[in-house]
Amino acid sequence: MMLEQTAALLLACLCYVVSRGVFRLSQRHVLALPVFVSVLLVLIACAVFGLEPSDFSVRTQTLRTAMDVAVVAMAVPLHQACKRLGPLLPSMFLGLLLASVVSVLGVLAAGWMLKVPWHITSAVAPKAATMPVALSLTQSVGADQTLGVTAVLLTGVFGTLLTPPLLRRLGVQDERVQAFVLGVSAHAIGLVRAQAEYPDHLDLAVAGMCGNALVTTVLCSFLLS
Repeated sequence: MMLEQTAALLLACLCYVVSRGVFRLSQRHVLALPVFVSVLLVLIACAVFGLEPSDFSVRTQTLRTAMDVAVVAMAVPLHQACKRLGPLLPSMFLGLLLASVVSVLGVLAAGWMLKVPWHITSAVAPKAATMPVALSLTQSVGADQTLGVTAVLLTGVFGTLLTPPLLRRLGVQDERVQAFVLGVSAHAIGLVRAQAEYPDHLDLAVAGMCGNALVTTVLCSFLLS
């Protein structure tokens, strides 16, 4: 058992290292983000070695615990970024809160109206949170984790592609706001674009991602239980 867990952990780490190399070779392309490529590599490895993704997930529980610790640590950059926002803080916090509520309740309302099975709706609901948070939430309610991962990835890709042009059409010029909104709408994938376009405000993009993850966690803890 210990050998199997060690092998699974090594495989996960190897997939992540390879995904980082792919990301650098792609010149930091958004579709080559390590969180996306590493998941694909793990799924391919499971298929090659005849492993069930669910068994692999169980054997890498140590990494899941580490991700939970990282989620709690998100409060640090969030607190630091709040100091920089100054008078913008109340309006941006209100926007963050509204975005998180609409994201979660919108999925639940659509699932209810379309009579979508609960295990699918609950897997998609935390889609706007960053990957570790979404995985923890889907696991806690017994939802389909593969579907949850897919929803998070699609949200990040489309959020990254659509958020900047939408903000420009709305006349939003403040780069601090643009970076923050990218973090809120596209989590870790949005950070890649924020780092390229607003490098001086990357911490605000991180704050947006962390804030959305925290609010989504609170909402889903009440609504999905």
